[in-house]
Amino acid sequence: MRGLSMCDGRRRVLLALCSLALSGASAWAQPAASTPGTVTSRDRYSGQIPLGGQPRAAAPTIQTIHYQELSLPPGIRATPPPLPESRMSALPLKARGGYVLYELRGGKLTTVINDNRTVRRQGEFWLVGPTDRIMLETADDSVVVRTIQLSIP
Repeated sequence: MRGLSMCDGRRRVLLALCSLALSGASAWAQPAASTPGTVTSRDRYSGQIPLGGQPRAAAPTIQTIHYQELSLPPGIRATPPPLPESRMSALPLKARGGYVLYELRGGKLTTVINDNRTVRRQGEFWLVGPTDRIMLETADDSVVVRTIQLSIP
């Protein structure tokens, strides 16, 4: 029996992340209470998951995921630490150096990923890799974003 190729493994991880994001309960859509001008987060799940499809002789690979809901106030620019400039807000993501799947749940949001500016629509998903740079910009609207973060061991 052959092991999973890297491409197959990534597909399985993305499918697992997407199914977790789409399986949300209606209570998960509620934004976290926030202090004006700050980014807040509400943890939905943090833990380890075994990745299936491994040969029986091999131990399953364990990945740590973090599922959070972020609330961003109007008129800010936010990025994961380290912050490139002091006027930016920090995104309170739990994982460092892994993949992050984002979903815009509500509000008007523009992303800048590796210097590519994109206006996002409600319900839209996008994936950011471990070497990508991302910045979230809000205009005159509060924004709610769901994130599923996969740490790389």
